[in-house]
Amino acid sequence: GKATLLGEEGENPLSVAEKRETSDFPFVVKRKQALVIDLTFKFKESVGTGVAFKPVFAMAIPPKPLNTLVGYVTNSAANNITVFDKRSGDVLGVIATGKGPKSVVLDRSKMLAYVIISGEDAIDVIDLQSHFFVNRIQLNTGDSPAEAVLTPDGGTLVVANEGSNTVSFIDSSSNIETTRINVGNRPVSLLIDQTGRRAYVFNYLSNTISVINIAGKSITATLTTESSPIRVTFSRKGDKLFIFHEWSPNLIVFDTASLAVLSRIYVGVGVSFIKVDTATDRLYVAKRHDTLIDVFDPFSAIPMDFLKVAGGASYMLIDDEENNLLVVLPDQNALQSINLISKKTRYLIDTGDVPYWSSIIGER
Repeated sequence: GKATLLGEEGENPLSVAEKRETSDFPFVVKRKQALVIDLTFKFKESVGTGVAFKPVFAMAIPPKPLNTLVGYVTNSAANNITVFDKRSGDVLGVIATGKGPKSVVLDRSKMLAYVIISGEDAIDVIDLQSHFFVNRIQLNTGDSPAEAVLTPDGGTLVVANEGSNTVSFIDSSSNIETTRINVGNRPVSLLIDQTGRRAYVFNYLSNTISVINIAGKSITATLTTESSPIRVTFSRKGDKLFIFHEWSPNLIVFDTASLAVLSRIYVGVGVSFIKVDTATDRLYVAKRHDTLIDVFDPFSAIPMDFLKVAGGASYMLIDDEENNLLVVLPDQNALQSINLISKKTRYLIDTGDVPYWSSIIGER
């Protein structure tokens, strides 16, 4: 409708033609496949001689990302996955999924992604090279799977089923569920240790953690927590478990050998995610409605620093190569990358509606 050019004396109006400019860009629509078109405004070409303004754009389909630089964000309300370049932050593609995608597990040896489809009681298998859907693992009706982990040998996918209070064991070669066991009430997350021998399942309504022997597919211990445990993370050596809760202000630290409580750290109510940097053992603590991420030194019970973010974080991970913290921001429909040394934002990219989880190649 109007355009101005900023000069030494301020803004000068430019003449805009009444007829709208149109740029042609051919592309093919394919069922259940999305396409990203990169649109770049060409400033110098748009402002000609005199005061005429004619917008010029360059359009292109982004190139396929290098496997080592690719990242994924599940969008739980948009039913898709945003594919991005973890170094530049460029959005490179979109993968259609089933209803309510949650966590993503990457198998680098097979170049496959296992995507938890909570709304359809299923797991979608995606080829990481083509980004095409290749298979679906169907669970029981009402399972409402929440999260999954892959054993270090890549042979077994362990799935926490929030709706049926069970854990499923799936053979990754055949994509068949071999067995399932009962756990506590509403298992919302799980974590596997570095050896691949134990899995820890967090039962939100039972205020417990089920410790599972993966080889025996059985519960070996049940740990009592405070109100509504959400998630856990390991220390750098794997000898400690850091557990946070929705309704408790304390972070509980368990010893992984004895399963005894070592300490409690006051972090406040409303913690939404905790990430341990395995290079430094520093704790990054995000809260649901806070734009600050507190940084705890492993030897101190009070924050030593903080990072500024654009909104409340629901998930965080660290890129080992770039030393960046990636933060999922569901209220902003965005993903933010912050360098851990400079504490400066590298990029803030748009995602689909209500992003839930992010996975990258080269995570630490």
